[in-house]
Amino acid sequence: MSLLPETSPIDDELVRAVVDQVWESLLGAEVVPWYGEDPVAPPALQAQVTLTGDWNGLVRLGCAEGAAEGIAAAMLMAGADEELPPEDVHDAVGEVVNVVGGNVKGALLGDTALGLPRVLTGPDHDTRTVAAVPVSRCVLDWHGLPVTVEVFTHENTKECRS
Repeated sequence: MSLLPETSPIDDELVRAVVDQVWESLLGAEVVPWYGEDPVAPPALQAQVTLTGDWNGLVRLGCAEGAAEGIAAAMLMAGADEELPPEDVHDAVGEVVNVVGGNVKGALLGDTALGLPRVLTGPDHDTRTVAAVPVSRCVLDWHGLPVTVEVFTHENTKECRS
């Protein structure tokens, strides 16, 4: 049984279209699907944004630190040899998940609010989404590194955390 309303258009096709648009507009890059092994280990960096209201859930982006640095460099148009401070990397990846979340929110019917993005790093962050139902998951290739974009739903977003 799905927790999504019958009229909700969120599925892999919608999320992939949103990610395609965000990658092109923010990063000036084309989405390349990941053909390697499915990343199951917790990512080094995770950015997420919650959606609350008539539809409750979250959008999460997970990747290795190297992929996050590359995404930030593309977004900030940094030179190939320019090292970005961790704060800039986290802000850039947080903005990417924020824009993806905003576009997902725009596809929902009803009244739903977008929360502020959070960026979690290090070995201690918990990547599980408690009592949430996966709606969509796509894994992208960012210059040889996997980037995972996932959408989860839950009736109570207080439990929808990672």
